[in-house]
Amino acid sequence: MKRMILSFFLFSMLCSFPIAAQDNKPIIRFIPFVIEGLGQEEAQFISTLIQSYVTDIGDMVQVYEAEDATYSLSAQETSLQTDMGPGPDFILSGSITVDQETRILSLKIIKNLTGETVYHTSIYKTTTDLTLKVRSLVEAAFSMGFDGMFHEEVSQEILTESRILGTWRGDAGVELIRLQRGGTGLAILSSGVQMNLTYSIENNSLRITQTSPNSEWFYHPMPFDVASILKARAEPWRYELFLYDNGTVLRGLKTFTGVRYEANRVVELFPGSIQEAEWTKSR
Repeated sequence: MKRMILSFFLFSMLCSFPIAAQDNKPIIRFIPFVIEGLGQEEAQFISTLIQSYVTDIGDMVQVYEAEDATYSLSAQETSLQTDMGPGPDFILSGSITVDQETRILSLKIIKNLTGETVYHTSIYKTTTDLTLKVRSLVEAAFSMGFDGMFHEEVSQEILTESRILGTWRGDAGVELIRLQRGGTGLAILSSGVQMNLTYSIENNSLRITQTSPNSEWFYHPMPFDVASILKARAEPWRYELFLYDNGTVLRGLKTFTGVRYEANRVVELFPGSIQEAEWTKSR
């Protein structure tokens, strides 16, 4: 089971406190998803991703710890006005279950003022597929209207070599990427060092792999002793990306070796760690 590094762990702690709505954003109460059949770290990673997407849409308040699968909202919890301030405009809950290696995602959104409810269920072969789709599902759930159901908008575009050639602005730690004909590329990292890449297109996804030998500079600004261990033991960076927004955005997942360290001492390595990645076309 691949380990998931929680990029938003601090965000999750902050979200446990009520937040006042700003800029006329809706207030959304998020109930932690019931997740069964996945490893704890996978479950936490997916739940945290969903929370981050909710905050792009509105102000998230009162994140409850669902202690069991029978958790339900009481009348007091769903009321429009609470002792802690205005009640939520929407209430989001859901579940992720595994049935014979198939991942089943269910979403439920209640419009608090009217009681109208949106439901959605979709099926994925892998956790990676689910993770790549969950952003567009959450966005679609709040944009398609409350007629009892919604359909995800098809946003992935046809991915060909000619459409991905050129320069891209990278994700965290990557300044830019140049993709060239013939399946080769070059990344310039924030430290200034270059990293050679190869890529292939499979099943309408762009798969990119680091081919340069590891360097301490790949892990800047980590302490040198930590970076030296990663140089010796870290797996190559790998990306799986999909094309969006009229060919201007590549979005997907990065797989790498995560690390937990104290001062200059490595405490633990996490091969197979996964985080979101998004590249924007420069020219």
